[in-house]
Amino acid sequence: MAPLTLSSPTIEIHPLPLTESAFAPFGTAVSSPLPSSTNTFPTHPPNNPNIIPANQNTALKCLNASPMVNNYASAPSKVKEEAVMNLFCCFPRSLRRQKNIGTAGRREGGMIFDVRILERHPYTTQTFIPLGVPPENKTKYLVIVAPTLPPRPSPPTMLLKEMGPPDLRNMKAFWARGGQAVTYGVGTWHAPMVVVGDARIDFLVVQWANGVQEEDCQEVLLGKGVSVVIDEGYAGEKAKL
Repeated sequence: MAPLTLSSPTIEIHPLPLTESAFAPFGTAVSSPLPSSTNTFPTHPPNNPNIIPANQNTALKCLNASPMVNNYASAPSKVKEEAVMNLFCCFPRSLRRQKNIGTAGRREGGMIFDVRILERHPYTTQTFIPLGVPPENKTKYLVIVAPTLPPRPSPPTMLLKEMGPPDLRNMKAFWARGGQAVTYGVGTWHAPMVVVGDARIDFLVVQWANGVQEEDCQEVLLGKGVSVVIDEGYAGEKAKL
């Protein structure tokens, strides 16, 4: 089934740093409890019951770092699901220059990423784990999400009858470092991964799937109007224009 196209209001989204608390309405942000400079077993490990010594005191084990939720038992097809791990090699996205009008006349501003599609996985969480990107690397990735509106009474497709369309006016964007992973909650509307900088990021992606397209992934297309404003300081020295 072709994706539904939604009319889009004119919205500018300013990204926030990805933190566990800020992202909690949409899923789970995962990062190490230790600073990157800690390279020996700490004398005083973090005071947290979910962080325990492991491997003969050569590691710290962080329990239940992120949930894996499988709701395929309620999917209409009843096709059996399985746990899958895929590798996504994500390349830097094209950006456009923003034009701002200041008190001294027209001037160039920051850069813009135009959001043209959102997707969700209605019966599974989905976790993106970046591979081999140092936390201090200038290449970062944008996590773009939206809440879900109540279901429409008479939608043009079953897609929106089940869970409702995205709430575009309350979309959020977050900057994630290479040392952070992210889990989208079940049914969370999100943009495909957006890498910003001068290098690709490879992600290991963990989820459940049953091979039924509309049960594994649902998409909506957006008209012009929804954009993420990118501060060039976040974008790396050679952001793709």
